[in-house]
Amino acid sequence: MNVEFKTFIDLVLNDKLDLKSTRKAFNLIMNGSVSDIQISSFLSILQKSGVNANHMIGAIEVMRSKMISVASPANSMDTCGTGGDGKNSLNISTATAFVLASHGIPIAKHGNRALTSKCGSADVLKALGINIDMDISKLEDCLNEIGLCFMFAPNHHPAMKYVGPVRQQLGIRTIFNMLGPLLNPANVKTQLVGVYSNDVFKIYKEIFSKIDSKNACIVSGFNGNDEISLEGENLIYTKYSDEIKFDPASIELPRPIKNEILGKDAKYNANRIIEIFNGKDDSFFKSVCINSAFGLLAHENRELNEINVKEAYQQAKELIKSGSPLNKINKLIKFTNK
Repeated sequence: MNVEFKTFIDLVLNDKLDLKSTRKAFNLIMNGSVSDIQISSFLSILQKSGVNANHMIGAIEVMRSKMISVASPANSMDTCGTGGDGKNSLNISTATAFVLASHGIPIAKHGNRALTSKCGSADVLKALGINIDMDISKLEDCLNEIGLCFMFAPNHHPAMKYVGPVRQQLGIRTIFNMLGPLLNPANVKTQLVGVYSNDVFKIYKEIFSKIDSKNACIVSGFNGNDEISLEGENLIYTKYSDEIKFDPASIELPRPIKNEILGKDAKYNANRIIEIFNGKDDSFFKSVCINSAFGLLAHENRELNEINVKEAYQQAKELIKSGSPLNKINKLIKFTNK
């Protein structure tokens, strides 16, 4: 047991953990100086008492200092969301990454295995036949040649080995769910990022305004979804359109059929991605298209009005029907396994 770390547990318990103490606490955690029991207590109490922007900024500074980076083009983008929404939906943000890449946007996708769901981005990509453990030295070439690469979080954040087992055993949302999208190893300048609550949405807005001058499209989906949902009204922010509320029904998209959105294991989710990329037009297809539409608008710094959203949605549909996203998958399989 780390005696010094007990101080930080007390601070969290009494809601007195500030930016400076957060930095110190995360330095100890990421140096492997803290026991699993202490980490578990710290993360659980922090989640219960409420993570704020200062906690996030302190943790981000420590995590980025220990991160293994990847060089990327200036217009690169990520579609990594927080996860942790408990919806067990299909891998919408991962499928969206392939659609955006097929438009010529360099996608430096950051992600991990499932920790609070059945199938994370790493799980579904592996089930598709993509080598998620490709040597880091080849990722820059992959991004430049294929237009898309996958950065498997544990390979870029080696210090996470000290918290990974605890997170898996806890099986609940923690600050690390919130941190993931903000720790892209390629330091992308544009992000389509879904968060699991309006509270996290506000924290992300504050973080992007304080420490990241990125072009972020932040989404707090209907009913706690961490992506744009067909179910109802979504809260969306970009610095070009500020904060808007968007209901897909406003552009005549139907409400989703529940079992067409629900995911299962990695093999099932991978097969569903192949299905929609082969032209199956269902609720999953429409969900990927509407999320891709906002990704296209964010990349092009376009206003989030109804006309632009409709146009971008049609663009995403046409990209899928052209076969280009499926071609991206096949090229990525070949590159990562050679």
